Amino acid sequence: MRGLETTPRVSINALLRDGVRGAFVFLTLCAALFIAACAGNSPAKEESASGNALTKAAQNIERRASQAFAKSEFDSAAAGYESAALVYETLALPEPQARARLSQARALADAGRAPQALEIIAALLQSPAGLSSEVITTAHGRAAALTLDSDLPRAQTHLQSAVLACANTCAQTSALGVLRARTELAANNPTAAASSASAALAAAQNSNDRANALRARAQANAALGQHAQVLLDAQQALALDQDLGLPPRVLADLVLLQRASQAQGDTAAAARYSLLAQRAAAAGAALRGEAAK
Repeated sequence: MRGLETTPRVSINALLRDGVRGAFVFLTLCAALFIAACAGNSPAKEESASGNALTKAAQNIERRASQAFAKSEFDSAAAGYESAALVYETLALPEPQARARLSQARALADAGRAPQALEIIAALLQSPAGLSSEVITTAHGRAAALTLDSDLPRAQTHLQSAVLACANTCAQTSALGVLRARTELAANNPTAAASSASAALAAAQNSNDRANALRARAQANAALGQHAQVLLDAQQALALDQDLGLPPRVLADLVLLQRASQAQGDTAAAARYSLLAQRAAAAGAALRGEAAK
């Protein structure tokens, strides 16, 4: 599962100067639908074969959209996820359609189009179609992440709804813990945020969860002035994010390391991390520019 969060699009110089406001947890949303195959040439069986072909086509579109997202081609990814969602809708399959729409919202958010992403999520949550608790949890979690910086009470409400839907039994338990830590940090309660991040780390089920929890705890400890612990957590998060191939999170880790090193008086390390962060940001911008051509 990818994270519930989205990546803030801010200036690298501002980050290095002012710090990281949060690196957003990504959950992978995959739809799997199995339709029984039928032999023969009757109209009903031909209809079934056609439906199966359409489902496979939608899944292929989603795979291509995921590849585009991995290359930071967010607009292309959003368009692909939307196409997949429409195919699922023609087959009256609300669950995979909702998953595709949530992926579309994530791509739009990372493309800097948060209002559109929120509209998609709001429409899903108002849908009369019965959706799984997993989809509802993810939708509220995404909404919480997208409103965290602009409307904290609204983000807290969405987080509470996500937690209720999850009931501490879903796969997003760690991701929700990270989101809770971020809301607590936004509410100027870094002590609670550090505790929530530690709980999220304990609940982590994979490298993605661990990296996000470590980064959230590093952010909380940075606010508490615990810079030695920031270095430990951010270094671990960096190694994980590099293995996962997630440039926006690598950048957030580098900024945390730069600021913690500077606070510790290690100017050489701070300069090294600053240079790495600036080069990473420039390379990412260059890649996005190539994708837009």
